[in-house]
Amino acid sequence: MIQTLIRWRLKEVMARYDIKGKDLAKKLDISTNAMSALRRAKTMPRLDGTALNLLCNALNELAQDLDKSITPGDLLDYALDPIHPPEADRVFSLAKRRKANRQQAPKDEDSDTPSLKLVTDDSSVA
Repeated sequence: MIQTLIRWRLKEVMARYDIKGKDLAKKLDISTNAMSALRRAKTMPRLDGTALNLLCNALNELAQDLDKSITPGDLLDYALDPIHPPEADRVFSLAKRRKANRQQAPKDEDSDTPSLKLVTDDSSVA
């Protein structure tokens, strides 16, 4: 079992600086549902550098009693993993993931009977 080593702390940062989700959503020009999903995420969502920069800028503008700027480091919590999990090498190895997927896939392609999903005849479509 892989442990969660990097936690997304947006919810905690918003609570600490009394930032409302509705206000942050308006500032970022996203829906309140998207903001709620971003706030509820346990692990870091896929954000590029521009989106992370916009998020930090919006948080800094809306923050109450801000003593220092909010940075991407404030939004993340990292716990060092004392034991190297055996699954970790598969996360970065595309070849190992493809091999594992091929081994788990049903062996329909190996049989002599044609598969229904592979047989298509576009000429009969009216």
